[in-house]
Amino acid sequence: MTNVTDLPLGPGVRLINSNQHGIVALDKPAGVMSHPNKNEDIKRSLLNAGYDYDGELFRWKEGDVEHQAWLINRLDSPTSGVILLALNESINDTIKQLFATHKVAKTYYALVKHAPAKPSGSWSDTLSRDVYRVKKLIKGGHRIQAKTRYQLVKAPKGGLPVALIRLQPLTGRTHQLRVQCKNHRHPIVGDRTYGDFSFNKDVVSQISEKRMMLHSGETSIRYAYQGKMHHFEAKSDLPEAFESVMRFRPGLNTAKSLAKTGPRRVSKTAVAGRRFRR
Repeated sequence: MTNVTDLPLGPGVRLINSNQHGIVALDKPAGVMSHPNKNEDIKRSLLNAGYDYDGELFRWKEGDVEHQAWLINRLDSPTSGVILLALNESINDTIKQLFATHKVAKTYYALVKHAPAKPSGSWSDTLSRDVYRVKKLIKGGHRIQAKTRYQLVKAPKGGLPVALIRLQPLTGRTHQLRVQCKNHRHPIVGDRTYGDFSFNKDVVSQISEKRMMLHSGETSIRYAYQGKMHHFEAKSDLPEAFESVMRFRPGLNTAKSLAKTGPRRVSKTAVAGRRFRR
């Protein structure tokens, strides 16, 4: 079986933790792909390895030894944070089934435009998705329910009109959090598809920060395996880019002054969780 030390980690990807059953949690930087879509993408994907799209696994060789790692879940390229791999097919099937039935606890952090009117609550929306029927594309032909809990973590004063919110998706739809934030008038900063484009430009002009401010902060799984119950969790610190936007103050924290002073220590999402109880 492939070991954690055998993984050819992509650019900036780091190991968070792993366990004896073969579950591996990695910290994916923004801009790194969950898997390559074509050969030239390999050098900017989660693992520097070829990808089997049918089997949803990475394959590579070291000398005469062939290695495999299954991709359990995905993150959009602009999204950073916790992402999971499996080092054997059995544990991959077990955990993927939990993802499919929404039994995995996932917590994201998003920096959005304006603070929600209520500090906590839930969003329930009907999302539309394009589908093909009899080889014909039907725009918005498939409608699905999406549910997410949100909680305000921090709303800085005196700077940009942004707020840090905690998001817990209860369903797993494509681009769910990005779409729901947009639908509820809190577009994610830096989102080039669903965001407020003029506001994104303002952020870039003030701070020169272009990334999308969505981060997979925590993943927790309770699973049955080999006749026993087990628990696995992984946490990823809030990236410095979020801090840069939140601490910006006109006239004090220009892009030039930030470059001179250098980055400050990144706050822990775990600390945020303690200060802002659910």
